Amino acid sequence: MSDTGGGHRAAGRAIEAALQIRYPDQFETHYVDVFREYTPAPMKYAPEIYPKWVKHSIKTYGWYFQFFDQLMQLPLTRSTLPMLIAEDAVKKLLADYDPDILIVLHGAFSRFVVGARNRLRFNIPIMTVITDLARPHVAWYHPGVDRCLVPCQAAFRRGVKLGVAPGKMRVVGHPAHPKFTLYKATKQEARRTLNWAPDRPTVMLLGGGEGMGDMEEIADAINRRALDAQMAIVCGRNEALRTALQAMAWNMQTYIYGFVDNIEVMMRAADVLVTKAGPGTIAEAAISGLPMILSDAIPYQESPNIGFVVDNQAGVFEPSPEGIAALLAQWFTPGDTTLQMLAKNTRRIAYPNATFDIADEIATMCAQPRVSVPLEKPKVADKLFSLIDRL
Repeated sequence: MSDTGGGHRAAGRAIEAALQIRYPDQFETHYVDVFREYTPAPMKYAPEIYPKWVKHSIKTYGWYFQFFDQLMQLPLTRSTLPMLIAEDAVKKLLADYDPDILIVLHGAFSRFVVGARNRLRFNIPIMTVITDLARPHVAWYHPGVDRCLVPCQAAFRRGVKLGVAPGKMRVVGHPAHPKFTLYKATKQEARRTLNWAPDRPTVMLLGGGEGMGDMEEIADAINRRALDAQMAIVCGRNEALRTALQAMAWNMQTYIYGFVDNIEVMMRAADVLVTKAGPGTIAEAAISGLPMILSDAIPYQESPNIGFVVDNQAGVFEPSPEGIAALLAQWFTPGDTTLQMLAKNTRRIAYPNATFDIADEIATMCAQPRVSVPLEKPKVADKLFSLIDRL
């Protein structure tokens, strides 16, 4: 994986937790940031570049994402891009960790590890767990992986179109942490745990671990409506946002948090979530039965998730802070049943057992005898880049 955004490591933590629940003390897990640990500059700085790029020029990042999605579908690109990580780096990775299985949690690396296996002739099984949602980047898919676990039917169909055998894929859902499934409190019990008013309509604002998006503007627009409701705002690691919100004069009961580790309790306690269209957040909200107002998305990478949520009538898309406040005012009106309808539909897109299914797939693959893996015939590009590595 790589820490280009928090979702890849979060998916790993979710799978690790499910493994520990399902198979206590049987697995040892290591997280390998391939960019940072095994690639040269400038790729090794990708974890530092990504958040700044998305924050300051989200459109150009979206164009970059789309460009490579198209580029990597070309036959020549498919054969050469896997060679960008040198053989010596892959050998070092295998020597450092001696893995029984390689789990790919970042779209950049499926091609790399399959290409390395073909060139180095090692027989460690490779599983890809896709952590995008509605339309995963083409880089996630490689016909040479042994197993590809996908988040939804649309992602499955895309894999078939891109040449992955249907028998290698399985729809399991996005790997949300098992605590979202295991938490069984009622809405009122969750609110009492958080010291929120138990019977007041509740909106939750969330911008991911980094507190991204127009959260301050959205909170201000809701506040000016002076709704007979309460609002919880999770700023994540965005301390500037938290400081700005704490300085505001509030017309409604408002709870402001930094980075928290009990999102499952907050989602159970809320009536509606305002957030960007991140795949992990959508999966967690769905398991929690929490309707969504999607306010923003990273172009091309997250924007297909908007259609996924809206088409399934599990939420709406509203980029305007004033529009969000108006929707909440309408939905919190006594007698309005929109939130009940959305909540019902939200549960229909949930995969509450996703991480347990992934854990079972890992255990099954690890239990199988290690056999020689069918290898692709070496291509001209393989020989060329092997020569470059030696030079």
